[in-house]
Amino acid sequence: MASRREFLQFGIAASALPMAGTALSPDLLTSADEFPRAPLYKVVFDERFPDSVAFGGEVKRLGISVHGIRGDITDFWLRDLDIRWKKGPVAIAGLTAHGPLFCLERLSWDHRMRVVFCAEHRHLADGRIEHAISGPDVMLRQAAALVAGGPNWAAHIARVVTYCPASRCQASKTTIIAPLSTATHLDDQDPLISWVIAPITRV
Repeated sequence: MASRREFLQFGIAASALPMAGTALSPDLLTSADEFPRAPLYKVVFDERFPDSVAFGGEVKRLGISVHGIRGDITDFWLRDLDIRWKKGPVAIAGLTAHGPLFCLERLSWDHRMRVVFCAEHRHLADGRIEHAISGPDVMLRQAAALVAGGPNWAAHIARVVTYCPASRCQASKTTIIAPLSTATHLDDQDPLISWVIAPITRV
């Protein structure tokens, strides 16, 4: 039987799944109502990618604990998250490549947790960014500002992940095409994915 460490390292090689999207409806463009939010225990960013570093910096500015990785979440799991989740499920978020999300999502299943928000951020050939987003309506309303945010999308998505509702609610999908990006992006870089993993709590 493979060890937990071998499983984690194997998961990094997984490929990302495409996300379908639909246009934003007008009612999703209104400001978010006040509602109980899921407190984030920790937010993960990848030190290899400038957009992810900007995301982590904004999360830290908001007063939320962050953890930097370089593609491998093994140490974070063994030294931190596994210990915390054994005490009880708590929400985490991140902006990473697909591999870390793949591992953390599957590990969360044993603690009755699921991915409740997921957005794939893909750089297009013309320099624009396509954000394919799936999650609670209230988070999509916040994500609508990505159109205006343009190159600063990573800092904005850092604020979006803090809007995760504490209770499970109806999910929607949308695709947003944002203005030209000034961030450095490698042609062979896989899309970054922002995500929230949270306990399964029904209204």
